Amino acid sequence: MKRIYKWYTNLSKRLKDSFVISVSLVGCISTFLSIIGISLADIPCTNIIINSILVMVAILIITIAAYIVIGRLFKDSIELSIRGNSVTIKHGDIFKENGYKIIGCDSHFDTRVDDIVITKSSLHGQLFLNHGIIKDINKVVEQKAKVLEIPANEKGLYDFPIGTIIRYDSQRDRQTYLMIAMINNIEEAGQYKATTSMADYENMLMKMWSGIDATYAANDIVLPILGTGITRFEDGPKDATSLLRCMLCTLNSSGVTLNSNIKIVIYGDKNDIPLYEFKNVYRMIPSCSK
Repeated sequence: MKRIYKWYTNLSKRLKDSFVISVSLVGCISTFLSIIGISLADIPCTNIIINSILVMVAILIITIAAYIVIGRLFKDSIELSIRGNSVTIKHGDIFKENGYKIIGCDSHFDTRVDDIVITKSSLHGQLFLNHGIIKDINKVVEQKAKVLEIPANEKGLYDFPIGTIIRYDSQRDRQTYLMIAMINNIEEAGQYKATTSMADYENMLMKMWSGIDATYAANDIVLPILGTGITRFEDGPKDATSLLRCMLCTLNSSGVTLNSNIKIVIYGDKNDIPLYEFKNVYRMIPSCSK
């Protein structure tokens, strides 16, 4: 019995809900037929075994149908409420969404987009190349360093604490970006490695939610799944699903309540992340690091 329970609890939420819908529907139909005086036993040339098989086949067919319908309904987006925060998880392009956009950067807010320091295809690189003006970005970074009293290092860069948020109002696309110091970009023998750990990642997210609360000015907040471009987690690789869970978990733990919508935008293959599994996310995520 314990094995069956363990097997059932390990099933996806989509499959379990499809099964529950199927059993409930078959039960309702059976109850209705009983009320009007119709029973499977009234069917000629049947017995209890055949009737049982018919019921199981009906449950299987309805389960499959419900599974397909749920997948299609929640293929592109889902909506959650987390501590009073309205959260939408959807597929799309973060640069086409309305609201303050969170862009993960290194702790220097480096603007060298050369596929060595910063990858051109990353959101960090796309912001600097296609949506911002580098000299203006350098200016707001310098201003933030002065406010925080952070001196430039020997390379002329500033070492910001992880979790620091810098607001940048782009004159290029008229959008507001909240750039966050997300990771340390370490140079080794001319190579740059963006590294972090899950503990540091969680701490960064906690600081981020508090920083957003102080700067968002009632505007919608738009985020990617932060960290998906980092291949070097010191404690092992993390997939996008795990990182998304941690983002939601830290929002829940932060105590922050925003008077606006939070949109987490996923780009890439829509099959990478099973969105429906996040419908009751806190029933299956006791902590971020699991």
